[in-house]
This record gives sequence, C-alpha cells and structure tokens, in this order.
Amino acid sequence: MKLYYEKRGSGPAILFGHGFPFDHTMWRAQLDGLSGDFTVITPDFRGMGQSPASGEKVTTMPDLADDLSALLDQLGIEKCAYCGLSMGGYVGLEFWRRHADRLSALILCDTNARCDSPEGAAKRLATAEKLEAEKTCVFMVDSMKQNLMTPATLADAENPLGVFAAYRKMVTENNPLGVASVARGMAQRSDFSEAVRQISVPTLVLTGEQDVLSPPSAMSALAETIPGAQFASIPDAAHLAPMEQPAQLNIEIQRFLEEI
Repeated sequence: MKLYYEKRGSGPAILFGHGFPFDHTMWRAQLDGLSGDFTVITPDFRGMGQSPASGEKVTTMPDLADDLSALLDQLGIEKCAYCGLSMGGYVGLEFWRRHADRLSALILCDTNARCDSPEGAAKRLATAEKLEAEKTCVFMVDSMKQNLMTPATLADAENPLGVFAAYRKMVTENNPLGVASVARGMAQRSDFSEAVRQISVPTLVLTGEQDVLSPPSAMSALAETIPGAQFASIPDAAHLAPMEQPAQLNIEIQRFLEEI
C-alpha cells in the first residue's frame, strides 16, 4: 500500500500518525517547527487524506502499522521515532509490537492503550454504516467537535485560518469509505493495557490539559505503567493538542528527543 506523505528536514527521523478521521495536515505545525533539526514524515493512513483505500471493509491497526514499516522501506529509513495522536497512538502500539526494531522512541499523544468497550465498538460500527450510507463525512464535524477542542477553539469556529476551520476541512474532505473501513478496524483493536509494561524504548506521553477523551489523569497513569516513560500536560489544549498549542507540544517533543 503506497501512502501519500510529506517529508521535510534532515537528521533523526520522526514519523507522525494522525488521528481519526483526520489526515497528515493535522501535523502541519510539527512539520514546520521540527524539520530544522529532524527528518519529519507525515503520512496519510490508507483510505484517509490522499492515500488510496484498499477496498476492504475492515482496515486493522496492524494493517496501518505495516503500511508505516513499508513507507520506511520506501524512504530508506531504518529506524525512527514515532508520534501518534489518538488513533495514531493505537497504530503506534501495533508498530511497537510488530516492528520494535525500527523504533528509536515512542510518543503517545492524547490516546490510550485500551480496546473499545462493547458499547464503544458498537458506536464505531454504526458510524461506519452511516458513512457508507451517506457517502460523506460531513456529519462527523458537529458530532465530534465538543470532545476534541477547547471552548476557546470552538468559539473561534468562524475564523477561516483557525484550528476549527482546519479540522472541518480534514473531516469533510476525507474519504467516507476509507474512514468507515478504519472505524471498523478500531472497533476490533487489541488491548495493550498490560502489554505496555514491556515497552523498552524511550517513551513520552502527552495530553492536552482539557482533553476529555484522554484526560491528564488517565494519561499520567498510562505513563506510570510504561517503564521509564515521561509525561507532560499541554495547557490550553484538548484532544487536538498538536493543533491547538503546537509551539508547546513541539517544545516537549524536541526536549524529549534531544535528551534520549
């Protein structure tokens, strides 16, 4: 599976995995801000953004992790740091399990190590059915927004250059069939709650201070479960911390990678 990606800079490689139902452009500020010191790679997962869909009804997290390994082969990169947000974190855990030899560091951003509850999985499957029936992702913009951004970001929704506008563009322009396939994959993802105790690569856990989906208390607990992991909470940010407070998030990533 050939992925669309942007690549910029030189130095140690950082591979970024976007959230659901977004694309690589959520990492625009990281591409701009970190490429002076690192090789920054921001792909679209298969079936999302500008990457083609496989045509399968289900795209699993292992599928996405293997796609990333193939992308590294394509780029001639043996090892990288990986930073994933939300769904990108689920993919990162599979990347660690399946391709640990390619991982120099792991950054888990606004995510978790648990699998879906039966109720959560059922909601994802219902969303997938709706995406296929309506053939658009537009309905997801309003259904998700309250859980993703701070009140300040939502209040700035009419700003054409703001975070909300970028969020709306990512969601509305996404491929509904690709998003549906990935939603089904998330619904059946593995539980890493205990497996993370075996992570031996340097790990940083990041979360927005106002994140209601991956709150600081839960993310701090996750960091305590991973041997030697560091933890940082980003002020004035929610689930989309890399977009809402990119400068602070970039500082935390750069500090972490330069210390390991």
